[in-house]
This record gives sequence, C-alpha cells and structure tokens, in this order.
Amino acid sequence: MTSPIPGLITWPVLIGMTLALVGRWWLLRDSIVDRLINRGLAASLFEQLLREAWFEKSLAWLLPGDDSDVVNIARQLSLGATVLTISHIYGVAKLWAGADPAHTWRRQRRYYLVTTTVTAVILIAGTPARRADQLIDQTLGWPAVVVWVAFSLPLGATALLIGRVWVREMRAAGETTWQERALYAEVLGTAAGTGIVAVVYPLETTISVLTGHPLFDPQMHWKAWSGFCLSAVGAPAVVTVPLISTLLTHIGWDRTGRYCRRLRPMWADLTAAVPEIVLEMRRNQNGRTDPAIRLHRMTVEIRDSLLHLKRYSNSPDDLAAAGGDPHIYARRVAEAIASKAAGHPPSASRCTPRHQVQPGARDLTAELRQLLALARAWPRVRPTAAALRH
Repeated sequence: MTSPIPGLITWPVLIGMTLALVGRWWLLRDSIVDRLINRGLAASLFEQLLREAWFEKSLAWLLPGDDSDVVNIARQLSLGATVLTISHIYGVAKLWAGADPAHTWRRQRRYYLVTTTVTAVILIAGTPARRADQLIDQTLGWPAVVVWVAFSLPLGATALLIGRVWVREMRAAGETTWQERALYAEVLGTAAGTGIVAVVYPLETTISVLTGHPLFDPQMHWKAWSGFCLSAVGAPAVVTVPLISTLLTHIGWDRTGRYCRRLRPMWADLTAAVPEIVLEMRRNQNGRTDPAIRLHRMTVEIRDSLLHLKRYSNSPDDLAAAGGDPHIYARRVAEAIASKAAGHPPSASRCTPRHQVQPGARDLTAELRQLLALARAWPRVRPTAAALRH
C-alpha cells in the first residue's frame, strides 16, 4: 500500500529512524542483541520507504517493466519487509526468554526462511490485486484472506512471545531505573499493538468475504496508519531508549561520567604526586573504557594516593573521620603533596604495617560521596598546592 501519511509526519520519522540506525551501528554493534536490533531497524526503514510514493516512483523509473507492476510489487513487498522486521524482534525475544545465544544465527536463518515463505505467499496471493492494479483490500476475495493470514501469523507469534517474556520480567523486577521502565512500557505497547493487528487484519477480511460486504476501509488507510505507528514509531522508540543511554555514556553525560569529570582534577593532581600507584587502563576493541570501570579505577587510585600522602601529613585525621571537613582535609592533602615534592621523608609513625590492615566490607557508595565532597573542595586549594610545590 502507498502511505497516505503526510510528508510533514513521515519525513521527520524517516530521518529519525536513519539517525537512530547510524547511531546504533556506531555505538551499539558489539552484542548479538544489538546486531539483531540494527538489522530489524534497517528492515523497518526499508519497509517505510517501500510505502512512500516518491520511492515507488523512483523504483518504477529505475526498474524495467510496467510502472504499475513495479509499484504494486513494491507495495506488497512492504508487507514482507514488515515480517522481516518482526523476525529480528522475535530473535531478540527468544534471547530474552532464555534461548542459547550460541545458536542465535542458526535460529535466525530459520526465521529468514519463514520470512521468505510468507513473502512468497503474499506475492502469489496478491497476484489478482496486481493484475487489477488495485490494493489487496480493494480486490478482496479469498486471496486477500490468504495474504492477511500469512502476514499475521508471525506477528501473532511474536506478540505472544514478547507478552509472556514481559510478564515474567515484570514479576521478577525489583527496583528499576527510568530507562528500564520506559523500555518496559514501550515493549508492552508495541507487543499489544502487534497482537491487535495480528487478530484484526485476517478476521476483518474473512468476515467481509463471508458476508459479501466490502471492507469499511478498502483504501487501507487504517492499515497504513497502524503499521506506521508500530514499525516507524513504536519499535524504533524501543531501540532508541538504550541508544540515548549509550550516547549519554559515550559523551560522558550519564551519572557515572559526571562523577568521573568531578573527580578528574583532583585525581590528576594526586596521581601526579604519587605516579607509582597508577596502573594501565584496559580498553575494549573500540578503544573505549567502560565508565563504571574508569570510575572504579579513579576511586581506587585516589584512595591509594591519599593513603600514601598521609605519611607526609602532620595530622592523623582523614576524610573518613567522623565530622571531617572536606575543606580542611583538602588543605592537609595539599600540604602533604607539597611536603613530598619538597623531598621531605615520610613520617615513620604514619606508616601502617600490613598486618594491622583489617579486611572487611567497604561502603563504596559512602566512600564515593566522601571523595566527591573532597573533589568539590579541591579547586580552592589547588593553586595553593601548586605554589607550595614550586
């Protein structure tokens, strides 16, 4: 079917889908799930293009044969592209349901075979409509019933699987983040819409054929709008939620990235004063470091630096002391840095023998809050520390 949706709506959506696809291929392409989602998003974009009048006319101009045949084939192939999109969603849902990831692509090849079969059935059953230069619902008859039954079976199976997995996940979920809640809501809405389409399309066509009454929407405007909302709005919205989160992480605007930025000036000064505690940071295959690992390493290196510099301080207090003022402690750390830089020997009384260190559980959240408080106070003493060093 040629989309009746105005260009003011379709163009922003198509551009958004393209940007989301490019962003995912750039940032989210490492895992199996990411690759399945990217392929599904590409199929969804192709599906929408096949329904655009300008794209159909371009195909008619480029391809040999009668223009009306090319256009009608493109319209019916858009249904096959929808099933192709659904096959990738089904593959993701199977992994979500606990299927073995090692056999993902073997299963996906079976889903591709199903997609090819359904598309062939749609093209064969849609032959009368193409010959009459009409839409499937305009020609109607039992071939239309075959088209919509073949089209709806994969959609119904996917909706049932997603619904079952969603119910299980919601029962098992404890405290969830806003990203997880948004993702659950989008998945539920998309699954519910897909299930409604899978039931209504063939049922409506079958009743119309049996009763001899024409469909209330032979131009298929309702089908175009519902398909557009599901494949061009609902499904991309599901994959955009993790993309936004990943993009924020990549540019350092997530919470972990913000913590790293706050700690970085103090971390740079402390590790410059005690460079021997710095270890090489491991990176992934894309040359990036996971923000959580980076924050953990910065926290550990700051803590080790403070323990090392404590031997150069004249005060036994530390940040963990009850009622410790981070501004006072920051000044003492700056003085310890200056003392070490001046070549003063460490105080033997400040050296803690290893056998006196008692293992135990650490409150990492509280420790991070303390270091962030010290980092907020650090800019005031940073010039003093530099002056004392020189």
